[in-house]
Amino acid sequence: MADWLAELAGKTIAAALDEAAAARGATEAFVFSSGERLTFRDLQARSREVARAFLAQGIGRGDRVAIWMAGYPEWAELYFGLARIGAVMVPVNTRFKPAELSYVLGKSRAQALVFRDEEVGGKDYAAILQEVRASEDLPALRTVIAMSSRNIPATQRYVEFVKHAGALSSDALTAAEAQVSAQDTALIQFTSGTTAFPKGAQLFQEAMLRGSAASWRVLDLSDQDRFFSPQPFYHCGGSIAVMLCPLLTGCPMVVQAYFDATEALRLMEAERCTATMGHQPHFIEYLNHSDLSRRRLGLRKGMVFASKEVNQMVHERMGIEGLSSAYGMTETHLAGTGTSQDDPLEVRIGTVGRPMDGVEMELRDVTSGETVSPGERGEVHFRGWCTMRGYYDDPERTAEAMADGGWLRTGDLGVVGDDGNLRLIGRVKEMVRVGGENVAAAEVEGFLLQHPAVKQAVFVGRPELRLGEVGVAFVELKAGASAEPQELIDYCRSGLATFKVPREVKFVSEWPMSGTGKIQRFLLKEQAG
Repeated sequence: MADWLAELAGKTIAAALDEAAAARGATEAFVFSSGERLTFRDLQARSREVARAFLAQGIGRGDRVAIWMAGYPEWAELYFGLARIGAVMVPVNTRFKPAELSYVLGKSRAQALVFRDEEVGGKDYAAILQEVRASEDLPALRTVIAMSSRNIPATQRYVEFVKHAGALSSDALTAAEAQVSAQDTALIQFTSGTTAFPKGAQLFQEAMLRGSAASWRVLDLSDQDRFFSPQPFYHCGGSIAVMLCPLLTGCPMVVQAYFDATEALRLMEAERCTATMGHQPHFIEYLNHSDLSRRRLGLRKGMVFASKEVNQMVHERMGIEGLSSAYGMTETHLAGTGTSQDDPLEVRIGTVGRPMDGVEMELRDVTSGETVSPGERGEVHFRGWCTMRGYYDDPERTAEAMADGGWLRTGDLGVVGDDGNLRLIGRVKEMVRVGGENVAAAEVEGFLLQHPAVKQAVFVGRPELRLGEVGVAFVELKAGASAEPQELIDYCRSGLATFKVPREVKFVSEWPMSGTGKIQRFLLKEQAG
């Protein structure tokens, strides 16, 4: 076992925080776009207070607490406070409507809910919750806490809730902490729902720490770095990688409650950030922003979950020399594969690297399930310390995800080169089968992104009587640019095989997005007809 994995064996999240507080004390752990800064010592003290408050209200190890708000300081104190007593956090997407909120609360059987009433955009969270409680039977939900300046019926105000900490002694907290195991579930992380209704992956403390550490080894982060993250905390990128990074690397996190490219660029400059990460839509916004050229960014390292074409543009136009790639998922605590800062640029932007320490990988034929050879396309499977405990209260979907021998099916297609590096092709369900030929959506999208007028592109399938399925491209043009659908179809015909060329191009100005910044393809597929 690698040394860094061994160091985290048997460690709880609270133990990691307490060690970081002892070593780094008054140094910054988090900087929030709201303006507040939390040191390691602040985080330790606040998490202990929140933990005592929950215990005083009868919530402890194994109880499920839903958190429905964006990335504010209270999110961090709740996260570490709940982990400290072995309670299970259930992050809730802030974009959820009543039906989605009801599903997550009911499916997880959450005993408590904490939400922020006064959010940006005028969204009335209290009204949404009232609608859910009036129409749905949620017998498990007995405690509701609101960060609000007003009194909401059947709801405690957060400032009053925290005062309950005074009813519990420090000794009682110490006793509760002693019952917590590194193998305890700490998160029921609902997947982002880009292709289907979300599933609740059960993630445990030791693997969360290891998953975060594995992610940051790709960038070789240290306390000499400052990291900007646009990732929401209710996504595993935020709830695992971002939340635990300062404890494991000493690198402070500068986080944004809601992604806004203008404010993101300002924060990266003002906070002297040396590293960042994000999905393709984040970097598309940066690359097309008028402020990019005038901001004095000091970014040296970056992790971009995007196509090779976008990675190349980020490297060239944002000047990020240490651009690296990694591949993981919620169900693997973000672990999987990663490149190294020592790899050639072509490897770092064109592949997602090799398996991380302690992680096994196989590529299997989608139809037969047989292992494929290097250079052959197959579905990626992982096994090791990183695999989830299964989907909460969902044995059928757990069985679909887990293959014989403890292997996890990822649903992603890839090819391993002779050098052992994995190149992703796309999702199994994102393959468009045109007249018997498989077309990878990512290939068509990457080609369209090279057109000077195209800002973003998504390729999906549409049923067709003769061929079974044909391709439809949804395209967003750059500001001030113009193009006709036939022009883009002809452009694709100039560089792609005929069966890969979109039958139709539809222009869009806004995308249906999940709360994690991913385009919801299943909605575009519905629009394609």
